[in-house]
Amino acid sequence: MTGIAASEAAFELIGACNHALRFAVGAPLDRPYAKVDLSTTNPAPALYRRLQVVSPPPTRDGEAWQNGLTVEDKPFEPSELPRRLAEVQITEGTPSLDLPDPERIVLDRWISIPGQQATMEFSSSGDDRYVLAVQYWNPVPAGEQSVTKELQYYATYRLDFDRPPADDWIAVSFDAFWPPERDSADLLIPLGECDEHCPSSS
Repeated sequence: MTGIAASEAAFELIGACNHALRFAVGAPLDRPYAKVDLSTTNPAPALYRRLQVVSPPPTRDGEAWQNGLTVEDKPFEPSELPRRLAEVQITEGTPSLDLPDPERIVLDRWISIPGQQATMEFSSSGDDRYVLAVQYWNPVPAGEQSVTKELQYYATYRLDFDRPPADDWIAVSFDAFWPPERDSADLLIPLGECDEHCPSSS
């Protein structure tokens, strides 16, 4: 598995199905343009983020959420198979996703990311399991294929949905989809098969 920068935290997908989202989060990433200063003498025991999941994904500037996404210079079609998500390009200037309809919110939860050292690998070639909603900084240096980052806060989660997703795609935000100029990137994830971590297998 590889991670992806979504804010000052990194996201790593473990699995997503009709019942739950399984993932890991690690921080900080030391973005060159927005470094997070953590105390070395008295570090916080945990970081807190609000995670919101919406299905189907919210509109984008009032239009379809897939607007601005392309594959081989053609508009990305979410229903096409194979989806080739690693090849999806995001048009420069594509606006972020809109605030969702409350009835489409399937999960709204604060998560605690405890102080725990870990490493996460990042790739320059994208990921076929999900795609960012907007262009965003990638920690992989130019000309490199991958990089491994040391993280001071890390945890894995399984969050069961409060209601069934209404679509086979979900959008995940660490800023509750607000404000429009937020310094984070939402994630667009197609739902897959249940696995051994799914609540239905318990």
